[in-house]
Amino acid sequence: MHDSAQGRLDARAIALAVLVMAILGGSYTMVKLGLRDLPVFGSLALRMALATVVLVAYARWRHLPLAFRGRAAWFVAAQTTAFVLNQALLYLGLTLTTATRAAILFNVQPFFTLILLPRFLPSERLTVRRAVGTAIAFVGVVLVLTERGASGGASLGDFLILLGALAWSANTIMNKTMPRELPTVSVIAWNVAGAVPLMGLLTFLLEPRARWHFTAAAVGSVIYLGVVAAGAGFVLFVWLIRAYSAARVNVFVFLSPVFGVVIAWLLLGEPISAFQVAGALAVASGIWVVNSGA
Repeated sequence: MHDSAQGRLDARAIALAVLVMAILGGSYTMVKLGLRDLPVFGSLALRMALATVVLVAYARWRHLPLAFRGRAAWFVAAQTTAFVLNQALLYLGLTLTTATRAAILFNVQPFFTLILLPRFLPSERLTVRRAVGTAIAFVGVVLVLTERGASGGASLGDFLILLGALAWSANTIMNKTMPRELPTVSVIAWNVAGAVPLMGLLTFLLEPRARWHFTAAAVGSVIYLGVVAAGAGFVLFVWLIRAYSAARVNVFVFLSPVFGVVIAWLLLGEPISAFQVAGALAVASGIWVVNSGA
């Protein structure tokens, strides 16, 4: 474990955490571009398949193990299950509720993690500073997203999104307690590979007549989501969780929708309001509160 695992994040960790959230925040825009020409679960299947190819190729190049036995194999299977569940529940929920409600509800994940993690890792204790900072950052996310309206969500869709957030918390906790012999890249490769058959099945069941137009925007979306977001974003995020305090790293998740709003403004011309600016400042303040204490 990194020497700073239980202390403040150093400059490199902060820079990487912000970069990861910028990458994942850009996913919102890239998904929106891709869904103009591709079905939801079909594009996810393509994204996960591409990420699998890239990560397996990288693991082979670096001579990283991909086959495991005993405790390590069970751990990879459990973590892959949690990852696949969080992806499936999130996107199933999105078919039943609004994107804004989903973004707000899915971002309760750091709260779940903050409460549950100390039960599995006592060193990640729940402090007043961490709880207050996480709450401030979450208020910022609500401010950022509320401007677009949060009406029209179905109860079932909201429930599925919350279950997806809980599955993401389980995945984060397992990342932190992962056996040291498991390479991060190898674990993420199994995660995304496990999602391919499920997303393919959901495409077959829910999108049998969906259109598949492989335009430049659609192809670019799949490449970004499969290579940049999954191949780089997920791997860096898991590495940060393993190397540093999970509670301190996880609060940066609130930056993802903030970056999503900014990138949508830059690339799609979507407006930014005073509420969204205030929300971004609140997110930054919450991250500072969590990471400024010992």
